[in-house]
Amino acid sequence: MTMRAGFWENYRDFPFSSMNQSGKKVGRNERCHCGSGRKYKHCHLALDQRRNSAAGPVPQGSESSSGAAKMAQLPDYLKYLSRKGPAKDRARFTELLAKTAPILAYVERQEEIEAASEALEAHRAEFEKFSTDKEAYLDRARALFAEECFAPSRFTAADIRRAFDQVGYPANEFPDDRMLETLRAAILYLADKDYRTCGSMNLQLQLPNFVTAGRHLDAWLIQHCAHGTAEFENESNPFLFAMFSYGHKAWIEEKRVHDESLMREFGLTPERVSGMGLEEIDAWIQAQGSDRSQVARMEAFLQKHPDLRSEAIANLEALERDSVKLLGHPDARFLHLLPEEVRPWLETLSQRYENTPQMTPKIQDTALPETVASQMFNEVILPLVREMAQSIFTPDRIQQLLAQLKRYRSEQFAAGDKAIAACATGAIRLVEQQKDPGRNYFLVALCLNSVKSTVDSFSPA
Repeated sequence: MTMRAGFWENYRDFPFSSMNQSGKKVGRNERCHCGSGRKYKHCHLALDQRRNSAAGPVPQGSESSSGAAKMAQLPDYLKYLSRKGPAKDRARFTELLAKTAPILAYVERQEEIEAASEALEAHRAEFEKFSTDKEAYLDRARALFAEECFAPSRFTAADIRRAFDQVGYPANEFPDDRMLETLRAAILYLADKDYRTCGSMNLQLQLPNFVTAGRHLDAWLIQHCAHGTAEFENESNPFLFAMFSYGHKAWIEEKRVHDESLMREFGLTPERVSGMGLEEIDAWIQAQGSDRSQVARMEAFLQKHPDLRSEAIANLEALERDSVKLLGHPDARFLHLLPEEVRPWLETLSQRYENTPQMTPKIQDTALPETVASQMFNEVILPLVREMAQSIFTPDRIQQLLAQLKRYRSEQFAAGDKAIAACATGAIRLVEQQKDPGRNYFLVALCLNSVKSTVDSFSPA
């Protein structure tokens, strides 16, 4: 997925939580540290009291103190078992060691972490002011989580592929709300309970180092994200976004290698493809589709790389879905039907509306109730525009439209507007693939937009 402005630029539109600041010693009548906006006494006070009670001071020499000492020895024991234990269990012990290491490290340094957190209170106001500037917060988070001390928490290309296999692959090239939601779903899938627990503790383990270095804003940002990672399991945050971005970058590189391998499989090179015009690409694709041996080779390659097949399907679906955006583009108004083609259908629409008396008393006002508008669209307007598409778009008219779309696409591509060129590609694909005009998503949308623009032209300015 090649994003025009870089992966991190999508942060500005990413659906994060509000992520208010967390800290220590919140007054009963102050806002809760969780960011809910409620008073502390009405929110997390009872929960924090239970936690503090459960984690009360442990007397020296007590049974609990002995248990803590045994816990401190656990890493060495697990290391021993992962090397010298039963062969069939070594991998399990290695995995257990990796999962428990942050917890054990946190327990060992808990007092040091709490002291660092306490020291940060003097800089709370500075951080609260800083965190209101989203751009500055983004830039600082991006630089901070690029530091090597956070590398153990980064996701890998394999993690990203596993997430996309689960939530679906995002379409490439042009970010939109659907893509951002897919990325968010992938992040939340990977950031499961175990990851969040370890990730939060690994973040807090860094607090003493940053406070000692006098990097108080960075330390606050770390504490902020540690709290959000642990507490808000259905939300993302800048730390999780950053960890995902590293795996995503590796996945993109892996995909590039696969793409180039696929090109070479069919006698192409990246350099040749980048120099091909749209007409040349279309001709090449048609030639491959008519050659059974080439189709079989393509199928065999995709069988070996199912993630490429899933991504290709996502891209095609996005192209088709976005094709109707073309109809709202000022330069594409020439695609609309002529007023003289639309007027007879407006008369039919008026007649059908008059024959639907159950709606008449409800729409005397300027604004239609949503339920009435929905009923009117589904029962009157949509059936009519489908009939309209079926009647107008004869085979000859479809060929005329395809020629217009291909010419327009080439012009936009040459002008550098690849987003609109991609929408035109989706429209071309839909018109070519769906043979029934009355069921063709793009043709029905074209008729609907033509009706609207014609009606608007009758209305007084």
